Amino acid sequence: MANMVEPANKSPDSALATQVAKLWPHRECEANIMLGQFCRVGLHWWRQLDLSELAPGKDIHFCFSCKKVKMDGVVHGL
Repeated sequence: MANMVEPANKSPDSALATQVAKLWPHRECEANIMLGQFCRVGLHWWRQLDLSELAPGKDIHFCFSCKKVKMDGVVHGL
């Protein structure tokens, strides 16, 4: 299971995750009920964008169904 960053433990990646999350609108309203339930228990539907110019060297994935961003294996909840 991926590590979850708590709001009190802000890292430099948390600020980048917040900026990057604005580039990918979550599709919670378009996703079905089962995908929403999977997100609530930590099973996300990850998608990847090519953001090598914005964040070189970072592996960034977005959940299609919620507002979570995964950077280098660490899940950032927004």
